[in-house]
Amino acid sequence: MNRYILVTAGVAFLAALFTLTGMVWLTQILRRFDLLTSQGQSVWIFLTITSLALPTLLLLTAPIATFLSITYTLNKLGGDSELIVMSASGMSPWQVFRPLAIFTAAVMLFSAFISIYLGPLSVRTLRDQMSAVTADIVSNIAQPGRFATIQKGLTFHIRERDSNGILRGIFVNDSRDEKAMTTYVADRGQIVSSDAGIFLVLEHGTMHRSAPQMRNASMVEFERYAFDMSQLTGGKAAESRASDRSFSELLNPQKKSEDPAADAQEEARTRIELHKRLSSPLYPLAAFVIPFAFLGLPRTTRQTRGASMAGAGFAFLVIELAGFGTWGFVQRNALAWPLPYAVPLCAIIPAVLAMSGLVDFSVPASMQKHIDAISARLQRMQEA
Repeated sequence: MNRYILVTAGVAFLAALFTLTGMVWLTQILRRFDLLTSQGQSVWIFLTITSLALPTLLLLTAPIATFLSITYTLNKLGGDSELIVMSASGMSPWQVFRPLAIFTAAVMLFSAFISIYLGPLSVRTLRDQMSAVTADIVSNIAQPGRFATIQKGLTFHIRERDSNGILRGIFVNDSRDEKAMTTYVADRGQIVSSDAGIFLVLEHGTMHRSAPQMRNASMVEFERYAFDMSQLTGGKAAESRASDRSFSELLNPQKKSEDPAADAQEEARTRIELHKRLSSPLYPLAAFVIPFAFLGLPRTTRQTRGASMAGAGFAFLVIELAGFGTWGFVQRNALAWPLPYAVPLCAIIPAVLAMSGLVDFSVPASMQKHIDAISARLQRMQEA
């Protein structure tokens, strides 16, 4: 019986997980499709970059897939009267609980592995890959004599390219900062990779900087200037730095600036990322105990399970939405860090009490009578 329940829940979980993740992944594929169309990258690079988003997507869809699989399994056992047979043979609800708890524990370990290790690793790899793609656009794909827009507000132009990879007649216009516009003009340059990142090293050029509040634009001549290509991975580096860090780096953050305001913002991002990773395994547990509390007890075939399924779905939806809403409080107030843990626990504790018989989540008998009558009437109309 344990094996039967595990197989039923596992197959339903994989089906829901692959379906949900595939639907969300499709949006990532469409968003990155410009890698093939306008940036001329290979299909392999395209699939690599889009696949690196899968660990993060799996972390989001795993609790939902867990809820759907547990609900499906319990509804199937109840609809086929298997729960009634188990109860009549002397089996307690805890014997049904055990295999589902083992299954949920495996999902929690899976979520913890992604949250703590695989997810941050994929984010770092994705940003490195995007930096390499951007560098490849400048060094190989950008056509001499044409202006290439790498991203909004950033335009490159090269006069010619030598066979050894040296770029000549380089023009870079950077207007991503609304407060100022910077233009780089250099005689030559080349793409250089190092442990610090990927850089476009410009030689013998000038940097022009102008802003609306400046009366006169400033100009600086340089012999060599390294333009950081790693910043072109999308968004500001400071905003995504916490998600790139390993778990040990989040536990022991180091100050990297002398600006107290910047340090406070970075501390808030680090705090959010740390508690997000630690609290994520609790949501699959909530996705298990909520439907079990509503659907785990045996019922006759005349008692409809629709109301219980609706109640379980509503409770799980509230927990998911509340979980997303806690991060704003954690960012604004360091004392709010228990909230990401309190939200799933607010569902887990009452559900465990209900499974123990201390709390009753079943539909009241008077309401159940009306629901059964409506259900029977609808069934007769369908048969007619």
